[in-house]
Amino acid sequence: MGQRTHGKSGFMIVRITGFITFFVLSAVAGAASPRNALAQAPAQATAEIVGVVRDRASGAPLPAARVRLVETHREELAHADGSFRFSQLTPGTYTVEVEHLGYARSRQRVEVRPGESHRLEIALTAQAIELSGFVVTGTVGPRAGEDVLSPVSVLRGAELDRELGGTVAATLDREPGIAVTSVGPATARPVIRGLGGDRILVLEDGVRPGDMSSTSGDHAVAIDPLTARRFEVVRGPMSLLYGSSALGGVVNVVREEIPASLPGHPHGTLTVHGSSVNEGLSGGGFVTTALGPFAVRAEASARTAGDIRTPAGPLQNTGLRTYSGSVGGAWIGARSHAGLSYRFYRNEYGIPGIGVHEHDHDHEGEDDHAHDHGHVHAVDIEMTRHTLRGEAAIHLEGGPFSEIKLTGAASDYRHVELEEDGPTGTEFEQRLYSAEVVARHGELGPFTRGAVGVRAQYRDIATGGSLRTPSTYDYAFAAFFVEELGTGPLRAQLGARYDWARYVPRDTAAFVLAGGERIPVRPRTFGSFSGSLGLLYLLSDAVRVGVSASRAYRTPDFNELYTNGPHLAANSYDVGDPRLEHETGFGLDAFLRVNGDRVHGEFAVFRNQLDDYIFPSSRGRAELGGESGRPLFQYTNENARFVGAEGDIEVAVTPAVVLHGSASYVRARFTSPRAPIPVITETDTTFVPASTNPPFIPPLRGRVGVRYEQPAYFVGADLRWAARQDRVGDFEEPTDGYAVADVSAGVRLVRGGRLHTLTVRVENIANTEYRDHLSRVKDLMPEPGRNLSVVYRMTF
Repeated sequence: MGQRTHGKSGFMIVRITGFITFFVLSAVAGAASPRNALAQAPAQATAEIVGVVRDRASGAPLPAARVRLVETHREELAHADGSFRFSQLTPGTYTVEVEHLGYARSRQRVEVRPGESHRLEIALTAQAIELSGFVVTGTVGPRAGEDVLSPVSVLRGAELDRELGGTVAATLDREPGIAVTSVGPATARPVIRGLGGDRILVLEDGVRPGDMSSTSGDHAVAIDPLTARRFEVVRGPMSLLYGSSALGGVVNVVREEIPASLPGHPHGTLTVHGSSVNEGLSGGGFVTTALGPFAVRAEASARTAGDIRTPAGPLQNTGLRTYSGSVGGAWIGARSHAGLSYRFYRNEYGIPGIGVHEHDHDHEGEDDHAHDHGHVHAVDIEMTRHTLRGEAAIHLEGGPFSEIKLTGAASDYRHVELEEDGPTGTEFEQRLYSAEVVARHGELGPFTRGAVGVRAQYRDIATGGSLRTPSTYDYAFAAFFVEELGTGPLRAQLGARYDWARYVPRDTAAFVLAGGERIPVRPRTFGSFSGSLGLLYLLSDAVRVGVSASRAYRTPDFNELYTNGPHLAANSYDVGDPRLEHETGFGLDAFLRVNGDRVHGEFAVFRNQLDDYIFPSSRGRAELGGESGRPLFQYTNENARFVGAEGDIEVAVTPAVVLHGSASYVRARFTSPRAPIPVITETDTTFVPASTNPPFIPPLRGRVGVRYEQPAYFVGADLRWAARQDRVGDFEEPTDGYAVADVSAGVRLVRGGRLHTLTVRVENIANTEYRDHLSRVKDLMPEPGRNLSVVYRMTF
C-alpha cells in the first residue's frame, strides 16, 4: 500500500477533522450528562396519549399496528388487544400516524395539555393500495410523501417484502426511473435517469457509508438491504442537502441505527430470505429496547449464495458471503437525544471473467487470426467496512431555531482484488471522516420552515497492487440553506449551497498520458455554488403538481483525475486527466402526483443539461505489450443532455383488486463535438467516428401487473419488459428487448401480538433468456433464469 505520509497541510486537515470529531462526541457526552438532563426537566406536568386500533368493519382489535408520533420519532406496535401508549410527553400538538398491512393509513393531529391522558379510538379501513408514509430524505424535516417537492419513491412494508433482493439496487430495480448496472449480481448499483457513479448518492440513515462503489463497476455497495426498515428514493438533483455530486438523485436506506426515542417495550424484526437461482440464503434481524433513559439497538445479518444459474448455464464465480452487524445506543431526554453506533460489514464476492471471448480481425497485411481478449481468470474481491457514527440533537423553545442537530461519522474501508492464483491485483484503503451541523427552524418571517448548515469532510485513500493511481487525500467544506414558503395550496422551496474541495496526490512525480501528452499529477481545487427553486401546487386534497429548476455542480473524483493503469476486475486500462473541469448541471423537473383512496401514482418529466460531463471515453484497445486486449478508457469532459419521463400508477378497480404499472425512459446525447477514437494495433492506428450517445443508458422499460389484496393475504402477477436499445455508446452492441413474467403470493398472521408475513415469488417463471443492456457481463451470459424467492419476516 502507498504510505500515508502527510505533509504540513495533511497534518492541518487531520487536526481539523480531529477537532470536529471531538466536538461532535463532546456534544453527545454533554447532552447525555446528568446536569443537562436536569436542566431539560420539564417545568410543567407531562402528558400521555393512549388508544386502541380497530378494524372499522368488524370492530376487532388490530394487534401489531404501527403507531408513530411523527414529531418525536417515537414508534410503538399495538399490543394483542390493539392498545398503545405514549407517556412522558411534553404538552403540545402531535401527529399520530397509524399503519397496518392491508389497511389504509390513518393520520390525525392531537393536542395534549399538561397532566392530560388523551384517549384515541382509531379505526382502520381495509385498502389494497399502500400509500407512502413520511419521508426524511431530501426534505427540511419529516413530511408526508405526497408533500415532498421532488419526485419520490418509498419502498416499505408489504411492497418491500415483495421486492426484497440481495442488494440495494436489486431491491429498487422495479421502481420508476431506476435501472441497475453491475459486473455480476454482487456489484449491482442503482442508475437513476441514466446517471450512475457518485452522481447517485447511496446513504445509510442519511450518511455516506464510506465505501468505494461509485468509483468502478466491480465495487459493491457496502450495505445489506435485509434489515432495512424502508428505502427512500428522491429522483433529480439533490446537491442542495447532500453535496455537489448528487446530480441524479439520492437513495437512503433507513435503519435508525441510533434510536431517537425510547420504545415502550422491545421491538424489532427477524427476517429470513432464500432464493433458488443461486442457492442463496440470508437471515438477520434487529431489536430496539429501553434501558432506563437509554435506547439501545442491536442488529446482525449474514448472507451466502452460489453462482447464478441462467437459461444458458451458470455464470461462474458469482457467489458471495456477507456478514454485517451493528450496535447503537442513545440517551433520550425530554427535548434532546444523543447517541453513538458502530457497524461492521464484510463482503467476499466473485467477479466473472469478463472480456473472455474470441473474434477475428482482418488487418491489412495479416492473415485472419483469433485473439483471446480479457482476463481468462476470474477475480475474487474482499471488502471490509468499519463505521462509527455519532449524533446529537436538541429541540429548543424560543429563539430562531427549533432544532440543532450534529452528526459525525468515521469509516475505515479496505478493498482487495485477488487473482485466481492468489496474488493481490488491486488494493484500496479509504478512511473517511465527516461532520455536519444543521439548525432547523419553524415559522420565521415569511418562511414556514427551513434549515441552515455546514459540513466538513476529509478522505484519505491509499492504493496498491497493480493499480498505478497515486494515493490521494482530499478535503471538502460546504455551507447551505433551504427555506420553504406557504402553507396553502401553493408552496415553494428555495435554497443555495457553496462547496469547496481540494485533492492532493501524494506522489507528485507521477504522470498520466492524456491526449498524447505526458501530464504530471498535481493538486486540484474546486469550488462552486448550487441552487434550486421548487413549487408545489395542491389542485385538490388528492392531486398535486410540482415544478423545479436547479443548478448543480460535481467535482471530478480522485480516480477520474489521477488513475493510470490496468484494473483487473473491470478488464480495463483506465487513464485519468488532472486537467478535468468540474461538471455543471442545469435541471428542470415537472411532476403530477395523485394520492387517492383508489388511485395512487406519480408521473414526472425531466431535462438535465450537463456541461463538462465526465465519463470514461473509449480510446480503442491497448493491443500492445502486457495489457493486450484491455479496452483503454480516458476520462474526459463533454457536454451532454439527458431528457426523459417516468411514472407509476396503482388503481383499485375493486376494494381488493389492484392494477399497477410503471415505465421509465431516458434519452441521452452528447451536445458537443467528439474527436474520433483511435484503434491501436501492432501495425498501425486507425480512427473510427465517436458515438453521439453516452455509454450504458437504459432503454425504455417498465412493468404491468395485477394484485388481489386482502388484509390476511395477497396474490399477484407482473410482466417486466424492456424495449430494444440501439442508441449505444462507443463499441457498445445493441441489446434486444424482452418480456419476463413473475408471480407472487403472501400471507400475514398475527400471533401473540407479533406480525408474521410470508412472501413467495417466482421470478422469470418461463425461464426466458434475456439480457440487460446495463449488465457488464451480458456478452458472457444472460440474466438469471427461473427463481423461487421466499421471504419470512416476524415483526414484534
